[in-house]
Amino acid sequence: MNSGQWYRTMVVLCCCLLFVVPFLAKAQNLLPNPSFELTDTCPYTTGFQEGDRPLYWQSWFNSPDYFHACADTSIPSGAYVSVPQSGLSFQYAQDGHAYVGYYSFNNNEQYREYIGATLNAPLTVGETYYLSFWANIATGGLDGYVGGFCNNMGMLFTMTSNAWTNVGWPPGPDFPFRNYAHLHRSEVLTDTVGWTQVSGSFVADSAYQYVVLGNFFDNAQTQVLPIPPLNGENAYCLVDNVSVSTDPAAIGIHEGPLMVQPFAAMDGATGTLVISWPGQEQYTGEIIDMSGRAVRTFTGCAARHQLPLHGFSSGMYVVRLRRGMEAAFVKFVMP
Repeated sequence: MNSGQWYRTMVVLCCCLLFVVPFLAKAQNLLPNPSFELTDTCPYTTGFQEGDRPLYWQSWFNSPDYFHACADTSIPSGAYVSVPQSGLSFQYAQDGHAYVGYYSFNNNEQYREYIGATLNAPLTVGETYYLSFWANIATGGLDGYVGGFCNNMGMLFTMTSNAWTNVGWPPGPDFPFRNYAHLHRSEVLTDTVGWTQVSGSFVADSAYQYVVLGNFFDNAQTQVLPIPPLNGENAYCLVDNVSVSTDPAAIGIHEGPLMVQPFAAMDGATGTLVISWPGQEQYTGEIIDMSGRAVRTFTGCAARHQLPLHGFSSGMYVVRLRRGMEAAFVKFVMP
């Protein structure tokens, strides 16, 4: 190979590396099955039973639940764990078609439910990790469940596993309150329509191998706002799209707000739905009735969009909006 050929070869290799290195350097999510989409079978009943939980995740205390759009709604137990309508809530997944749920507060027994998984790799001591999950409070379920709004839903790392091999009887090992979490939401979560991101960062002080989701604070340190008629005796939290990464961009941490919230309201005089979602891009949307059926799809503009709804039955509806990587849910009532 002469000098000219050698030079051209090196230029080509360097150019290739410019494309390859960013992909190699991109930090990965250390959680397996972070949106709970992977499953060996569709969920068929409540609790993390064998074959009835997302792959790589297990109950770490009591009996959390797994919800998936693939559940067989022709049987009562399957309808109870379906998406979007389940026995405990009416909620679309924040990402994909599945999510998990657990009791995050109980007024009388200090009852809690936890889910956990083994990290794809142990954390590195001294490394900064960026944490995120999306949460929603369960309301609108088939059984009329309404409980309370609470805070402290969070993420905890441990060195040892507390996984229950049997969710029924006999129970697995205890998981005492820590009154601490590596990430938790200190404000009470009250949004029952859209998903709320809980995110933050911490510097690993141990080579943690496991992650747990739940409320790790006792009742005395948990704030609850009641939803009649149960008056806050219980609170049930839905969780989706969990992330642990060394890259802040992997969990969508930005300098400013993650997303400008949209607005929707009925104009009774004209029979139109007015939607406003400030931004520079168009968005797509669909209107969903309370049975989970999409009754209208549309494309909107950034500032203000008017959508005639003549012939719609009275009642509550949900508008599901998507713009790029953003998604939002807005409720409105048809008089």
